[in-house]
Amino acid sequence: MAVFKLQLTDGRERLIEAGRAGRTADGQIVIEDTDALGVWDCLEEYPADRVAAVWRRGPAESGIYTWIPQPVEGSWWSY
Repeated sequence: MAVFKLQLTDGRERLIEAGRAGRTADGQIVIEDTDALGVWDCLEEYPADRVAAVWRRGPAESGIYTWIPQPVEGSWWSY
């Protein structure tokens, strides 16, 4: 499990605990987790025009946990 923070374009922020977050080729942000059988399932979807930024909570190079920014372009998955 990981914790993700989404900054929405309307100024709100969302904190979400999930197995992974991703950015599709068209810019859509998807939040997924596994079901009881280990199959990935989409929990939430956000259109590209609703999300300004995404961060994942994790260890920085120093080892201290912080918010790590995710790329604003291109496809990616973060676990």
